[in-house]
Amino acid sequence: MPVRNKRLALGVMAISLAVALAGCAPSTQTTSATSNQPVVVGSSSGIPQLNPAIRTFSFEDTLFPLLWTGLTKYDQSGAVKADFATSWTSNPAATEWTFKLKPGAKFSDGSALDAQAVVDTFNYYLKPDTATQEANKLSTIKSVTAPDATTVVFQLKAANAVLPGAITGVRIMKMAALSTINKDPVTSGPYKVSAFTPDNTVTLVPNKDYWGPAAQLSEIDFTKTADSTAASTSLRSGDITVLVNLAHSDISTFSSDPSISLVKPKSLSQAVTWELDVSSPPFNNVKARQALAYATDRKAILNTAYYGQGAVSTTNTMLADDNPMHDKTGLIKYNFDLAKAKSLFAEAGVTSGATLTWWSGSAFPEWQAAGQIMQANLKKIGINLVIQANDTTTWSDKFYPAGKKYPGLIISNYQSVPSNPAFSMNFLLGGRCECNWNNSQYDSDFNKAVATIDPKAQLALWNAAEKLENSEVPLIIPVQSAPVAAVQSRLKGAWIEGGGQLHLESAHL
Repeated sequence: MPVRNKRLALGVMAISLAVALAGCAPSTQTTSATSNQPVVVGSSSGIPQLNPAIRTFSFEDTLFPLLWTGLTKYDQSGAVKADFATSWTSNPAATEWTFKLKPGAKFSDGSALDAQAVVDTFNYYLKPDTATQEANKLSTIKSVTAPDATTVVFQLKAANAVLPGAITGVRIMKMAALSTINKDPVTSGPYKVSAFTPDNTVTLVPNKDYWGPAAQLSEIDFTKTADSTAASTSLRSGDITVLVNLAHSDISTFSSDPSISLVKPKSLSQAVTWELDVSSPPFNNVKARQALAYATDRKAILNTAYYGQGAVSTTNTMLADDNPMHDKTGLIKYNFDLAKAKSLFAEAGVTSGATLTWWSGSAFPEWQAAGQIMQANLKKIGINLVIQANDTTTWSDKFYPAGKKYPGLIISNYQSVPSNPAFSMNFLLGGRCECNWNNSQYDSDFNKAVATIDPKAQLALWNAAEKLENSEVPLIIPVQSAPVAAVQSRLKGAWIEGGGQLHLESAHL
């Protein structure tokens, strides 16, 4: 979905690819006095529903770890750690994985949170009619069984050396209560829901039956803000404790305010992506896509639209330039070159006087600024760029889900994803990207990499897939942006994954 975790989703990840991988046991339940002060979390987008399998907008990702546990999770360094699972191992071929669970755990209604609950949840995620963005990550799973109350076994269709990282987004739910998840949700995380008004507010309170460390906040209120200006004002006044996705234009203002802390990821994996319909003219011609890549002034866009928060993507690929899996040699560098862009456009039949259209969501001023930079540069080579800002629904309906036709449009977007290529480059697998790029060789290299245990051999396959992405230009990726949250300094323990997911599970006042 647009704006995944992906936006889908999915930040950050230096994942151990060992065949046998043991996680650290989760902390045991602790008694900790909660603060009586409510923490208010604000964002320009609301939360329309509570089912963690069906993400709608990125703001929901902050909510889900508070309400739902997973078998595994990512820590601040991007490593895969234990969550509800205490340890895991695989067979030598990485086709069977066994996870051991915390014994005696309960859901928020006091019912058993055990291996069968995990199996039921995974079977729900694996159903073809479950609209989840986790589907591609789970595609190698053949079956999930529970030999006993604290053991879960995964049988895979093909080797998967990164399964512990692939399942971090699967949140354990009580499937018998799924029909009332938006009215009376039964949760498995440190908090539970006390009130929910769709697209407006969600109120959380501690889940006393949580199996892990006790929640340290007495109340967390998620609220939709009117706009970024109103949200910033509320943050300064103390009406909002946490402002998710702080407007880049406000960063310099808050950086000098001692009452506000700016929370940023340790590494970048939030790719700014401009989506093109590569199945329709003019972008069904690779030269037109390459031309647009050369016409992109990445430094100007980073400095002007994103206020210097991030890094340019010199090779126009999903992996950041400093990503350890990124191919450091042999990739085309799309340096700003309008003469080259004009020549390639002409070869693709896009000549002087042609018109393209820039679509963006009205809630993202950085997209508007980037469009204005592109508009000015394309005008220099005789191409008109019409800029249109739309409300979120109109914007997303134009190109989502994959398979829609939108000829001549450049659609602003971004992908919030883990930094490991298994969970970022998978966006470009056939049938997933709204750009409609389907490349069988890319799919083959990707799938072989996921199944490869040897790190060197795996890296070679990632590099081969990245070379195809680099030369075929299915997306324009000008920068890897740095998502920033503004937090009242009295709140401690908040952190952000590289893809932009804010974590408040350990937050305290």
